[in-house]
Amino acid sequence: MLYYKKVQGRIMRVTQFTQYNNFILNQQRTLSELNKVQTQISTGVKIQNMYEDPVVYTKYLKLNEEMNSFTQIKTSASFAQTFANETDTVLNDFVSTLGSFKTNLLKAANDTNDETSRSAIVSELEGELQHLKDLANTSIDGKYLFSGSKFSTKPINDNFDYQGNADKVKAFLGAGVEREYNIDGVTLFLGRDNDYSKHISTNVVQYDKMKANPQFVVRGSDGKLYIDKSIKEHGKVADSQENPVNEPITGDSQIRMLTGVEDIYDPNTDTYSDGTSYFYIKGKKANGDLINEKISLKNSDNVNDLLEKIGEIYGNTPTTKMVDVSLNDMGQIQIKDIQTGKMLTDFYMVASDKDEPSVEDLVKNGDYIVEFQKSDFNAIRNLSAIQSNNDYFDNRISKFGSKFKTLDTKRDALPSDTLFNVLGEQGVRDIDGTIQDLDHLTLTGTDTSGNSVNVTLNIDSSTNMQDLIDQIKNNFGNVDVALQNGELVIYDKSISDPTESSNLKININAFDSSDNSLQVFASKDVANFQKIYMDKNGNEINSNVSQIIKDYKITYKDGQKIVEKNPLAQTYATDNASIADTMGTDEMPQEIKIKFRDKNGELKTAVITLRDTPDADGHLSNFWIDTNNDGVRDSNEVYDIYEPDGSLTPAHDTITTTTQMDPDTCKVCQKEVLQKGMTYKQLGDVVSMLTSGNLPASNTADDYNNAINAAKEQVVTGMDDKGKFYLKDNSNNPTNIDLSIYTDNNSLYFQANNAVTIDEPQVDFFDTLQKAIDAVKNGNNYPDSEKNPRSFGIQGAIEAIDHLTDHVRRSHAKIGAVSNEFGLTIERTDMLTLNVQQLQSDNIDTDLGEATMRLNSLQTSYQALLASIAKVNNLTLLNYL
Repeated sequence: MLYYKKVQGRIMRVTQFTQYNNFILNQQRTLSELNKVQTQISTGVKIQNMYEDPVVYTKYLKLNEEMNSFTQIKTSASFAQTFANETDTVLNDFVSTLGSFKTNLLKAANDTNDETSRSAIVSELEGELQHLKDLANTSIDGKYLFSGSKFSTKPINDNFDYQGNADKVKAFLGAGVEREYNIDGVTLFLGRDNDYSKHISTNVVQYDKMKANPQFVVRGSDGKLYIDKSIKEHGKVADSQENPVNEPITGDSQIRMLTGVEDIYDPNTDTYSDGTSYFYIKGKKANGDLINEKISLKNSDNVNDLLEKIGEIYGNTPTTKMVDVSLNDMGQIQIKDIQTGKMLTDFYMVASDKDEPSVEDLVKNGDYIVEFQKSDFNAIRNLSAIQSNNDYFDNRISKFGSKFKTLDTKRDALPSDTLFNVLGEQGVRDIDGTIQDLDHLTLTGTDTSGNSVNVTLNIDSSTNMQDLIDQIKNNFGNVDVALQNGELVIYDKSISDPTESSNLKININAFDSSDNSLQVFASKDVANFQKIYMDKNGNEINSNVSQIIKDYKITYKDGQKIVEKNPLAQTYATDNASIADTMGTDEMPQEIKIKFRDKNGELKTAVITLRDTPDADGHLSNFWIDTNNDGVRDSNEVYDIYEPDGSLTPAHDTITTTTQMDPDTCKVCQKEVLQKGMTYKQLGDVVSMLTSGNLPASNTADDYNNAINAAKEQVVTGMDDKGKFYLKDNSNNPTNIDLSIYTDNNSLYFQANNAVTIDEPQVDFFDTLQKAIDAVKNGNNYPDSEKNPRSFGIQGAIEAIDHLTDHVRRSHAKIGAVSNEFGLTIERTDMLTLNVQQLQSDNIDTDLGEATMRLNSLQTSYQALLASIAKVNNLTLLNYL
């Protein structure tokens, strides 16, 4: 059928096809719009696909990404805040428990406590220690708070050792923004506070020796009091008949009261004059420089004069004070750095009435020794002769400056112990340093009647300490001999009054079969600073001295010495640290002595020589061991210490500038080559080779490295995290190895009878707590050489606990601030999320009112369209006629 339509006076032809197409087109368009509006209303968003509106969709994706980022930030910050809040709570408990711990220490410091009371306090302290350990092992959602990034590792084990790491765990707070939210255990338990100073103390209580021994105190013609240990011989009487009292010395006390050194009596004028006390001082200054000094004071000087001189040795001047030197309530000398953050200050002192070249000579010659520091360590056998002395305020009693300990168990010797197990089957010969068999002892001197004595004690495997005791008893007159705490004590029974003079004098000398002097006696450690064997436990050997990097560094550049600040100053030495950076002197060459027993228990010695320039044979740093035991430094017994690249090792870091052609630019350029000074790893390598018996087959780099590899399978060495040297014997448990490493000038030492550390910048949380408990167990308020020589005492524990509390408070304050910061982050994120949600809503959300009106409009239009189509379909040609 054809349709015609009159348009502007003309008749147009309308076909069914055209009409149909127009209908379909309009219908589809309208339906599409209807569907779109209905979808907008039902989904609440303007578009479903990018092609509908690329601008809106792109903005939607961007805003959605921001929303996801904020969600991630909030989730991360929320967990971090929870973690930090829990840490904050635990640290608050730490502080409270430490406060209770200190309160118990203050109770323990009360002199009225008996053993029962102390035991009760110890039980409380141990309970608090366990509680602190439990707090340290707190976890949240299976994650330990204080183990660094090792969330699944319990931080503190049953030995109170830290098992975690030092990692800082961070929360994501936005693009390129992260924030730490943990307190790692290294920081908390093993951290450092550089605003604290090192504080050390001697441990021998110093009583006024005049008040403790009034029977030897006389009044001179000048009206002053003097000490006369030959008071009866001089026909004098004591100034006072009062009973002896133990009263600690003070700064105002006279030197004679401190040392007990007797004064000088002139029989011609019947007058007294001041004796002289000599003080032998060793240690290190705060910057790492060695101290090896001797000072003398008149007996009428006071102790404050001594303290002032000690301060001067450590760098005090009239205008600058480097250390504070004082006495505690028990007369013990205390030294505290003025400058904070220093770790190196060390101190040792012994006094005598004799001016000798060295402390060793005090023991050799039987001089009067005043003890200030005692540790009861196992000293090396470095003396071939010892001599008795009876100048200790009881002329009936004579002692030696030597202590007798067994080689196998290191305990104090008993009469039944063989001399081979006490002195050793072998010793170092004085004249050439070779190792020789111990053959006999000679005992010389005068007996109680003044007669000369010269007897020999031949030694074999059955000779014991009782045989030595019997020789003294049988040959030195009316004496009794006892072995007390490892010391030979001789009683002169020919005199009954302690003020009477004694004729008894005993010298004991050790010899090999050729009558050469042999070093088999050990000094008591009160007269020994650094020539001591390291501690031994099972198959492990550990030193007690931390090697610490000194303030400055020496480098040689093209032969010129350069001194600069060391960036690692006052930190613990590691395996890769240069030995020269920790030594108390920069002068080279230096000889490091090694006295040891190898894995088979055989006594040996070796010497490491540190050199910056080659010797006549071309050696830089090297080691020598007398393999053929002839006392001669044969060329085939000297081994160079090699670098990994096969070059020789200097003492200090060395920089060499070379001129060479750059292959890339073809230009002549200069290149600096660093050769590192000898390290602690290399020292450990040498010790491993020596103690295991794996020496290089020849003096070449390849044989050197082969020997190290073989040695390390048997003996492992290294530096621990506190800068202390250790050795582990993989061949024997318990190990047969004994090890002592030192320099004669004490510029380097690994085991020392040094002052006790009260406090220092470095923190060792649980070790300090355990030491505090030990101090209470021993009942000593101050360091005490007789009970636990290395303990800092209860008063020292209180000071150390104050430091620990302050240290924890700092972490507490830090984590509190972190927690608050995360709270603010969460609030800020919530606010930003709302803003972005609004922007997203404005961008893509449907305006329901507008959409509804649009829907109604479209529905009306659609109905009209359908109506129009229906009407058109009903039209015929007759409608146009």
